[in-house]
Amino acid sequence: MGQSNTEINFNRIKQEKVKRLLVDNGLNSLQDLSKLKSLCYNATDGNHYFKHSKTFLFPAKIDAVWNAYKTTNPQHSRDGSMVSFGMMYSRKRNEIMYLGDVYSGIEEGQIIFFNLNLFANVVNMAVGHEITGVSENEKTIKICYLQNGASTGTQLIQLKEITGGQTQVVHDTWYRSGSIFRDKVLYPGFHTKGLTEFHNNVKQKIQELSNHKLS
Repeated sequence: MGQSNTEINFNRIKQEKVKRLLVDNGLNSLQDLSKLKSLCYNATDGNHYFKHSKTFLFPAKIDAVWNAYKTTNPQHSRDGSMVSFGMMYSRKRNEIMYLGDVYSGIEEGQIIFFNLNLFANVVNMAVGHEITGVSENEKTIKICYLQNGASTGTQLIQLKEITGGQTQVVHDTWYRSGSIFRDKVLYPGFHTKGLTEFHNNVKQKIQELSNHKLS
């Protein structure tokens, strides 16, 4: 858990940008992390947000897909050429999870910090997202952007069962940053790439679970 039970152990965070994000925002301890606030999409202000939507198809039943989204460690789901896991803070447990730690499953109040590798490693940027909703009945996961981040908004992952024992996963994002160039030109392409890495990693988890059952 770091140098003490309350301090962030920066030695266990591999990305310099993630460390810098934490330091620049005065985040050095569990107490600091507990005070973080998220800025979600406001439906009454919808005209001021952009919307991005991407759909993924999983050749598995909805319960298996939902289980994978709930149990896949964020250090695995956020592991690719573009996105890499930094650390996670849990409001409910008031503890930090670093790379290599055991993951107990998705819960509301989990704040995940990760690094975005942009333009073939020319630019790196740290980002923080908070899991603000997990609905077992609706099979949805709601993610909000942290205050003082480059963008504000909400991501909603929704699972839908379709014919043939398959599952459709719709990932909607409402976002804004204050920069038209960023929101209309840069964000859609990079966001699509990041989402594709994320959902493909979850799909791999489903395959691993399936293989384990068969063995």
